[in-house]
Amino acid sequence: MTKDLNLLRLLVVLSEEKQTTTAARRLHVSQPTISVMLRKLRDQFNDPLFVRDKNKLEPTVRCQQILQGLPSILDSIDALYLDEETWDISQVSGEVTLIFSPPLMSTIAAPLVQLLSSKAPNATVDCYHWGFDALRDIELKNKCWGFSALPMDTNKNIMQKDIGNDEFVVVMRKDHPINGNSLNEVLDYPLCVNLVYGDSGSSRSEQIFRKMHRDKKVGVRTSDVMVMLHLVEQSDYLGIVSKHLLPKLDERFRYVDLPIELPEEAHYRPLALFSHQRNRHDPLTQWLHERASTLLS
Repeated sequence: MTKDLNLLRLLVVLSEEKQTTTAARRLHVSQPTISVMLRKLRDQFNDPLFVRDKNKLEPTVRCQQILQGLPSILDSIDALYLDEETWDISQVSGEVTLIFSPPLMSTIAAPLVQLLSSKAPNATVDCYHWGFDALRDIELKNKCWGFSALPMDTNKNIMQKDIGNDEFVVVMRKDHPINGNSLNEVLDYPLCVNLVYGDSGSSRSEQIFRKMHRDKKVGVRTSDVMVMLHLVEQSDYLGIVSKHLLPKLDERFRYVDLPIELPEEAHYRPLALFSHQRNRHDPLTQWLHERASTLLS
């Protein structure tokens, strides 16, 4: 039997979409065509490849073995046809999804979305907060990129590229009574921290306090920077925020550096761009990586 290598792409798409209807939309063919392609693949491999589990298609053991190496092979083939020198971002069209962790939503999201929208007027940019479904969306959506902090528990389908570091400061209202930034002084006041998805349970700040054997309760954890700033403005709360947020603060606020007694991991946190492996050679991935890195430099 003649082997049709073009059919192999269907295996990857079906493993990601789990349904023939969505796979058909993604490959721009009809659902009956998908059924014919799948039947040919089953004949070639002498295996069902996918079995139905309720309303989803799940790969067989044989299919899982094939999928272990197939995506990288297809990526390498696709890379042969990519010419980054002639790639034109203005030709990007359709939906492009960008997901940002709460601190990055307040700092780099707006300029990055604005730049992408102006450079790719035919694209529709979906932009929203990083939440519990972020990694699932990155895995399932065709053109989806996320920006968040490391470390992050992901699977082998998700790639990550470093875009820089977040540096933190302590922000307070302009007439706050605190004078210095020693650890004892900071811990005398109630704290509000920006909660990043991935910090399950306690926040990163609380974990560091415990390591230092400091009994400090964080009063408020919030994923909304505006909630934090309102609380800080109206009370003696101190907020731990990204240094990249400082240009957006007005005369109602001032800030001090984090106490030098805190370990380095408290002062900085690495940031990364996340996407599915299928986007590894997409020029838009490189474009987003370069622009995000520049905004954070």
